[in-house]
Amino acid sequence: MKRLIYCSLWLAWILLGPACYRGHGLDPTLPPSGIRGHITFTGAWPDSTKEVRIAVLDAYPWEAAGLDTLGFVMQHLVVFSDPLPLSVQSYDYELKLKPGIYGWIVAAWFPDIPNYIMGVKELGAFESGTPGKPASVLVTAGLFTEHVDIVADFANVRRSSPFF
Repeated sequence: MKRLIYCSLWLAWILLGPACYRGHGLDPTLPPSGIRGHITFTGAWPDSTKEVRIAVLDAYPWEAAGLDTLGFVMQHLVVFSDPLPLSVQSYDYELKLKPGIYGWIVAAWFPDIPNYIMGVKELGAFESGTPGKPASVLVTAGLFTEHVDIVADFANVRRSSPFF
């Protein structure tokens, strides 16, 4: 009799044990990662502003010699933000990104013209240390890289940018 009870319990454990464990335990998914920063707008907002967005590319244009503008964007654009609020002095932003190194985080101004993509201009980019020289950003898994701040200057729109 004792052996029958032992075998029954053992059989129940073998058959039901795995079914009881499903869905339990820690979630193996890492928390999101990305960048956070503050964009400060200087100069007067042009009346012809359609939108301003933050774009993240995995390379800076000087690293991609030989590509035309559209080819560069198609090959290196990782993500872009939703349109930022218009006519504000500053804005805090957050973008989710996969872990990696990103070569150019840029504020892009789009004019309100029929073919506005062709009129896009760089307002500013994330710089670290050297003014006028964009800096790359390292995003670590499960963490947000903080203080990816940008100064977007409408009075100094970079018309001769190697990209825009």
